[in-house]
Amino acid sequence: MTIFCAMTAQRGRKSKLSKIKLLDRHLIDKIAAGEVVERPASVVKELLENAIDAGSTYLEIEIRNGGIDYIQVSDNGAGIEEGDLVMAFARHATSKLETEDDLLSIESMGFRGEALSSIAAVSQVELHSNAGDGGHCIRVEGGQMVSCQAAPVPPGTTVIVRNLFYNTPARRKFLKSSVTEGNHVYDTVVRLALTHPEISFCFRNEHRQVFMTSGNGDLWEVALAIFGRDFSRRLLDVQLQYGDIMVSGLIGRPDLTRKNRKGQIFAVNSRVVRNPMLSASLEDAYRGMLLSQERPVGIIFLTIPPEQVDVNVHPQKTEVRFSDEKTVYMALKTAVRQELLKIANPDTAGERYPHHEQTSEVGTSFSSPHITHSNDYRAQPVVSGDLLLFDAPDDGTPSIKVYGQWQDSYLICEIDGDLGIIDQHAAHERLLYNHLKENSAERLSQELAVPVAVELPPDLLMLVESRRESLAELGYHLDKLGERTVVVRSMPTITVGGEVEALIEILDAWRDQLPAGEAVLDSGLKILACKGAVKAGQRLEEREITELIGRWVVTENRNFCPHGRPVCYTINRTEMDRLLKR
Repeated sequence: MTIFCAMTAQRGRKSKLSKIKLLDRHLIDKIAAGEVVERPASVVKELLENAIDAGSTYLEIEIRNGGIDYIQVSDNGAGIEEGDLVMAFARHATSKLETEDDLLSIESMGFRGEALSSIAAVSQVELHSNAGDGGHCIRVEGGQMVSCQAAPVPPGTTVIVRNLFYNTPARRKFLKSSVTEGNHVYDTVVRLALTHPEISFCFRNEHRQVFMTSGNGDLWEVALAIFGRDFSRRLLDVQLQYGDIMVSGLIGRPDLTRKNRKGQIFAVNSRVVRNPMLSASLEDAYRGMLLSQERPVGIIFLTIPPEQVDVNVHPQKTEVRFSDEKTVYMALKTAVRQELLKIANPDTAGERYPHHEQTSEVGTSFSSPHITHSNDYRAQPVVSGDLLLFDAPDDGTPSIKVYGQWQDSYLICEIDGDLGIIDQHAAHERLLYNHLKENSAERLSQELAVPVAVELPPDLLMLVESRRESLAELGYHLDKLGERTVVVRSMPTITVGGEVEALIEILDAWRDQLPAGEAVLDSGLKILACKGAVKAGQRLEEREITELIGRWVVTENRNFCPHGRPVCYTINRTEMDRLLKR
């Protein structure tokens, strides 16, 4: 009876669907624009790609209010002839494809003919262009041409986009703040500048120049102009011909890492792309050299025969597919690993990395058998190499036997009769974090004999200004020097010797997570503890192993590191007997 009533009610309800009909052309344009234009950064990307295809050697980008109100992209490329200006704003009108076969070997950045029409459908566009015929200007608003007339303009093309999504308020309200949108634009321009070092990029935000590259083709100089000297000096050149795939670019040394993949930029045939397989290959090459939560940095170029790459996957042309993923994976991994092995083993700099190797782990060792630790933990802090340990109480200490270190990363011991396997980095990180939380004096900064100048991107400079008090609580005292540089005059004692890596990581974390209140300081303390802790792959002396285990076993929340990762795995005799079927 219940089922019958429900079905009757459904039949009686009037359907919201009407007869099928063709959509209005302007509605079609707005729907299509939604696939190509997500935010101001999408507009900048499409305009820059068109300018690159036009053979430009100089590009100038300016935004205001994060690009929401104003975007201008100027180039010195081939320009658009008068007779093509109106056609340039038509959907699926392009000069880059002629036949279906051209889709199989696309070498231009754009090819769909959707960029200008999609942008013009949701904004007010003004395009000035001179292809050698004196120059013209066309204005289009909401997809409708307003005017087209002769205008004295320099060779090349300038596109001005005003009031993005002015006629689609439902989409405009989903845009983020001007700072967030501006950061997305900055990231887009940076990626294109790094993947086209032969082109000079000048980026301005609110009338202020953020960076300018030379366009001389030197990738390292581009990285220097954008990120500064501290970043660029820790980059390594990569170059390898792997079959018909060429891998080249710059990768970060193992001490240059990020907590996310924003520092990984891939260009396939000069097209900036996103591809999880490429990231996995790059990270696999660093296996055994980084902590589990660290991500390597790289600006990687892959030159692959066009017929082996499918770029016609997504309207924004940021995703690609490969006909032979396995070969691409191995080409990238081999090129990167080969360069990393040179710095890890300088004597084998000329040795080629095998194409089908099994990734080697950090050297094996099982040292110091049957060392029973002392119960006296009231010594002064112990400093030995990178290992810094603090005083801990000796009451309530479990019975411990220390057997040694395995794989230079794990400490093997017996805790109250159970076998314990301790992650040395996670254990030391927990110790340092607890100590920093409980003893603010330890966070007091140490003044540097020689202050360190650090160049920062605009978004991190803004964070330095807005989080100055929090940075001081962590032990960092900074002064601004010029528009892009800060001078580090003091830093937390725990990080001295590591230069400014921890500072950059703290700023990156604050930018990505936007913590507030106590969470700001706490996230900084976690990074300081992580940077100060002994690393995986680091050989410890017998005394250091004993001290670390003895202090860790009585510390609060010892079973998890500050980031929530397990510190120790224990197994009792019964479980061991069952595993070995005794």
